[in-house]
This record gives sequence, C-alpha cells and structure tokens, in this order.
Amino acid sequence: MDYENFAKKWGHDQRFEALDRKERESLLNERVLPLRRAVEEKVKAIQAASVASFKAMLRDRGDINSGSRWSRVKDSLRSDSRYKAVKREDREALFNEYVDELRAAEQEAERAAKAKREEEEKLKERKREMLKRKEREEQEMERVRMKARRKDAVTSYQALLTERIKDCEASWTESRPKLEKDPLGRATNSDLDLAERERLFREHVNGLYERCVREYRSLLADVITVDTATKDLEDGKNILTSWSEAKRLLKPDQRYARMPRRERELWWRRYADDVQRRVKVTGSERNEDKPNVDDSSKRSPGVRKNQSRR
Repeated sequence: MDYENFAKKWGHDQRFEALDRKERESLLNERVLPLRRAVEEKVKAIQAASVASFKAMLRDRGDINSGSRWSRVKDSLRSDSRYKAVKREDREALFNEYVDELRAAEQEAERAAKAKREEEEKLKERKREMLKRKEREEQEMERVRMKARRKDAVTSYQALLTERIKDCEASWTESRPKLEKDPLGRATNSDLDLAERERLFREHVNGLYERCVREYRSLLADVITVDTATKDLEDGKNILTSWSEAKRLLKPDQRYARMPRRERELWWRRYADDVQRRVKVTGSERNEDKPNVDDSSKRSPGVRKNQSRR
C-alpha cells in the first residue's frame, strides 16, 4: 500500500490528521516496507520452489538430455502438478535453462574426463620413462658386470694357458680336453664361449712361437760369430755352410730344444745367408781400403826423377 491509497482510506481519521504529511509517510514506510519485503521474499521463495520443482520434474523424467527440445516433451509433462505450478510463459525458458545446465554439465564433465585422461597418460608416460630408465640402468649394470666377469674369465683362462701350455706346437684339439679338466673350471667358464677360448689359446701359442723364434735367433747370434763363421773345417765346410756342424754347436742350448724341429734349419739357413752377405760386404770394403802395389812401383820412378830434377 502506498501513501495515496492509505490517505484515501484513513484521511478523515483523527489519528491521521494529528501528524503532518512527512511524519505520516515516514511511519507508513516503517510499517509497510518490512511487510512488502516479506511478501516479495515469500513470492520469490514460492517462485524459486516452483522453478526447483519444475527442474526436478525434468530430472525425474530421465529421458531429457542436452539435445532435447521443448516442443517434443511439453505434452508429456502437462499432467504433472509441478508443470502447472509454473507460469505458462516461463515454462519453455526454464526448460531451455535446464537443457543449458545439462549441456554445461556435460561439457564440464567432458573437460574433467579429458583432463583426467591427460593426467593419467602423463602418469603412464612418466612410469614408462622410469621403467625405461630403470631398464637402461639395469642393462648398463649388467653390461658392466658381464664385462668385469669376462675380464676375470679371460685373465683366469690366460693364467691357465700359461700354467699348462708351454709348447708352441701345442694343438687345440689335443689341448682342449686337458684344459677342461682344470679343477677351478677356468676352461669351462660360461662367460667365455668356445670360440673365444680357442682364439685365446691360439694367441697364447703364437706368443710362445714368437718367443721361441726370438730366443733361437738370439742363440744363433751368440753361436755364429765372425770368428766361427770364417773358420773352415778339414773338409772345407764351416758353421755357415754345414747344418750338421751348426746343429752340433746349437744343440746343447735349451733355446734350440724349444724351437720347433721343422723350423730349426730354416731359421739357421736364413741367418747364415745373412751373415755370409755381411762377411762378403766387409771383405769388399777391406780390399778397397788396401793400397795397390803395382801402381805404387810404377809411380815411384817418376817421383824420383822429379826429385833429381829439383
């Protein structure tokens, strides 16, 4: 109620006339405004309840989604009291609002699901990276362990070869069974395959052979000196031309025995030929340095003649 309507109804009342207009309006507002607010709030509450009931009705249907249309569903709602509680002009707007809320909820759910999937994928990727890194680290550790084991196996096997194989003519076929009887298992270590063991065996035997050759050449150098090389025997032979004579002088030395039998004469002959060449070169150089007697006798008279002239 406003002041004009109140004045029309109560304007002749003495209580009304006892106050001036300003006071009357002030007192009226003090009384009416709270009542008006209460009425407005009640109306709003009723409207809000109607709206909530209307949307609850839509939710209860279960077949209304973000793609539903008002024109297709309104007829099925007419019998519901919650439908009638809302003004006709507000029904479609509330329906569209509800559909928008569903659409927004679906979009939010989709974003949340996508974010969750992305987070899960990132987590899976981190786990995969961790597993890969762990696998690489384990592989590297295993590689280092295998390398260390193989190095130890090679060292142990080489020590076994040094202990057991002392002949540079040793055969792999004959030596293998003997090596595999090693009580320490150094010839059957799984960290060395058969091909690797054979390779190391042959390297060891080659090393023995090279050492034998070096020692034998050293023996030849010790025995076949310049004096012995130029000393002829009664039959005209010497240590450079007679293998039997050379063998007689070489044989007492262990370096001769360690050299393979089939190669002793071959290396002697090579060394002897080299010494003979050096002896010839040395002899030629000495002859070139020696003065020629005939030339001196031919020149001497001329020298004396020149001296007499002086």
